[in-house]
Amino acid sequence: MGFTIDDALLQTQQQYKLQLLAGENGCGNAISWVHLIEDTTIIRQLWGKELVITTGLGFQKEGALLELVHSLVKYHSGGLIVNVGKYIMDIPEDVIDYCNEQDLPLITTPWEIHLADVIKDYCMRCLYSEREDIHVSQCFINAFSDSTTIEEGRKELMSNFDVDGDFQVLLISIDDSDLSDPIERRRITFQLQLYFERIECTYSCFWYNELFALVVNNLDQDYFMEIVQKMYKRSKKRMNYQNLCIGVGSMVKDFRNITISYKRALAATKYATLFNQNIVHFNDMGVYQILLSIEDEDILYDSYYQLLKPIIDYDKKHNGELEKTLFYYFKYNGSLLMIADEMYTHRNTVHYRIEKIKKLLNCEFETMEEKFPYMMAFYIKDIVTDK
Repeated sequence: MGFTIDDALLQTQQQYKLQLLAGENGCGNAISWVHLIEDTTIIRQLWGKELVITTGLGFQKEGALLELVHSLVKYHSGGLIVNVGKYIMDIPEDVIDYCNEQDLPLITTPWEIHLADVIKDYCMRCLYSEREDIHVSQCFINAFSDSTTIEEGRKELMSNFDVDGDFQVLLISIDDSDLSDPIERRRITFQLQLYFERIECTYSCFWYNELFALVVNNLDQDYFMEIVQKMYKRSKKRMNYQNLCIGVGSMVKDFRNITISYKRALAATKYATLFNQNIVHFNDMGVYQILLSIEDEDILYDSYYQLLKPIIDYDKKHNGELEKTLFYYFKYNGSLLMIADEMYTHRNTVHYRIEKIKKLLNCEFETMEEKFPYMMAFYIKDIVTDK
């Protein structure tokens, strides 16, 4: 979960006389580190999630502080603390408005507070939280990859999670993330974590198997989906060069069933990627719940090919469109006129093709029992990789 802006305010507000001026919705941001910055040159080197502190020495000119917060948003900073009272007396309204718009926490601390104390304190808290987060995420990774570790992981997580409670897994696929090096993946993980508003439960974020994973514990499903929708909007606003596909698994009871939610989130992510959807919940996938939960893709392809082999082979030999015609036959419930319009051909041609298909497949398509296997074949075709 990490050391967050909320934690900093809750635990040190009186000690450092902190005042939150803007970006309240981003206060759930976990902090990866703390930097003292007096110009924008170094900002491009930030990983993401850093808390930036400034005395304002290099930002006294009109518009300079606004330029700073623009850069912090661009490079995915977790928040800004301004040491007011010497170089900067008041925070301009346009800076406050922009931070609210971008959910960037903007905090002030008076000049008499020693920034060295603040930086050392927060960095120590970040280090401790990071160690704890790595340990927790490894328990989930172990559970996803090896079910025999679940009981051991359950004991390890008992101090931080309600292991008897509800769990739900979310996965995010990002274009070309499999080509990224570990450092870039960690940077992206930091950025994504920023886009979730306060999650009012115990949770864990980590990178696993080329996907960003989020596991939540005892969080209402409707509230969770609301958070996910807002997260997606924030990511598109601040990370618009990347294409995100989000899959949400079913909620399960007890940590022992965590792999069920993970596998369903994985199926939902595949669906989102295949059909170019932004956010997909496993419970809304219909028949694809079954098809995308089958891990052996060869079984799916063989089922499709064996069913439609006679017309596939016919099309290859005669450069025909029987397979395409059968697809539209099911789509338009056998209407020859609608099929003809869709395929830009004559109604009699469609009729001839349908009769040919029935003969080749030895099926009249009169009952649902006859139609169903072939309809399923086209669902399978949507998801199997070209062979």
